[in-house]
Amino acid sequence: MSAQQLDEFYAAAVDIAKQAGAVALDAFHREKRVQTKSSSADLVTETDKKVQDLVISFLKNKFPDHKFIGEESETCAGLTDAPTWIIDPVDGTTNFVHNFLFSAVSIGLTIKKEPVVGVVYNFILDQLYSAKKGHGATLNGKPIRVSGCTDIPQSLIVSCLGYSRGEEEMRKKMDTAYNLTVAPASAHGFRCIGSAALGMCMVACGSADAYFEYGIHCWDIAAADVIVREAGGVTMFPTGEPLDLMRRGVLAASTEQLARQMVPHINHIEFPRD
Repeated sequence: MSAQQLDEFYAAAVDIAKQAGAVALDAFHREKRVQTKSSSADLVTETDKKVQDLVISFLKNKFPDHKFIGEESETCAGLTDAPTWIIDPVDGTTNFVHNFLFSAVSIGLTIKKEPVVGVVYNFILDQLYSAKKGHGATLNGKPIRVSGCTDIPQSLIVSCLGYSRGEEEMRKKMDTAYNLTVAPASAHGFRCIGSAALGMCMVACGSADAYFEYGIHCWDIAAADVIVREAGGVTMFPTGEPLDLMRRGVLAASTEQLARQMVPHINHIEFPRD
């Protein structure tokens, strides 16, 4: 991949994210038709499908030899070394349905399974986070950096309960929140905003110090992964192992020291791979 190709991929992702965001924003202010998928908390709207079709059509036209993985696709072909666009047309669909202001179009590109381009566009607040490998991360075109926080007691942590609501899984998630917010960990605060992509971007811009979640999918985190890393942060699996986009777990933090402190406090949950 040449520098010129990377620039082309990045420009295309930014362009279509803005177009898709305009479509989603128009729908945000209208009555929504809502369906459920795997559970009563796993929602999808006609906008999710419309936006995904728009994004894939645009990118296929520009890059016909690339592969695609989208949340609203009927099947997931799996991640290979080939250039692969990983798309969440509306990350935070439940927020979107309830007019909660944290939803985003998330578009990531992987090459040899590594995210190299990421665009996360909160179309409601008009906040566009973006990054390409080796060139830093931006919010609406201005450079962003992680906070540099190194210790849990000085941190603001973001997470999400997700839509998998099994009793054992929920108990582990609640216990993890307890572990991180009482002594001796005693984080400054613990927030849930309902969007993995935007939660990770909050780490990237220094508004939060760490984000973790089990049960997410590759389309939730692929774009934000490169944004966090290009902003100076770290990403890994919540056990401390290297991040595997298809393993359905993520820990993003402003520093590796903070991430390693958090690992023993996070209860592990193993989900089926994407």
